[in-house]
Amino acid sequence: MRLSLLALFCLVIFSGEAFAAPCDAPDNRTRVTAGTECLLIRTYGKKGETGPRTLYVLLHGNHSDGSPGTSMYRVAKPLAEQASANSVAVAILRPGYNDDEGNFSTGERSRIDNWTAPVIDAIADAIARLKDFHKPDRLVLIGHSGGSAVTGVILGRHPGLADAALLIGCVCDVQTWRVGRSSGTWFSESPSTYIERIPKTARIIVLAGGGDTVTLPSLSQSYVDRLKASGIETELLLDDSRSHTSILASPLLIESALRLGAIK
Repeated sequence: MRLSLLALFCLVIFSGEAFAAPCDAPDNRTRVTAGTECLLIRTYGKKGETGPRTLYVLLHGNHSDGSPGTSMYRVAKPLAEQASANSVAVAILRPGYNDDEGNFSTGERSRIDNWTAPVIDAIADAIARLKDFHKPDRLVLIGHSGGSAVTGVILGRHPGLADAALLIGCVCDVQTWRVGRSSGTWFSESPSTYIERIPKTARIIVLAGGGDTVTLPSLSQSYVDRLKASGIETELLLDDSRSHTSILASPLLIESALRLGAIK
């Protein structure tokens, strides 16, 4: 028995995986608790005396090549600089992802089939905590690729958490997207499943690259059509010159985010 316990202890310690645990001392600017996880975040913008007018929360894609999950850092910074006074942009490192300095958010480090209900609920919890901390007048979610799948599910699975959302390179229908890609059972949630639960007050923009061969623009079009049929205000924007990755540099991205974040 002692040997078995020792072996188990060593397996956990040297596996590279940390025990799931909320942050010891989250400051909600560099780290935020997410259910039983602790996620790294990067915050841009200054909080004014009355709090931010708009809080933008950004979720990166899967980075299947193993690169750091910092792609949304490069979007959050200019977004915060161009947003209205007191607005804040927070880029979240999803569970199990690392930054470019080797720091990890806690959670399983798989980059496949990682839009499961427990993961999405943990991220939603982190967003709720950021919302409570910053107390914005408006909250906009922005997700790219795998982050768009998480964003789309949160809109319906946690209705009312966000006021608006920008889905980029959207994995809007996981079942259709997976056709011809891989076999076996997946447990990831799909935004298409949650359309009817999205509040009718939500505003959604879907941005696609005309040259995107990873998440075809047709997936975005079908999703937008279903949103409209459900009575949700939405639009599809297509940047013909962009691929799945280069869409993050499209001027339509920040332009769309600012429109969604505008407070009337």
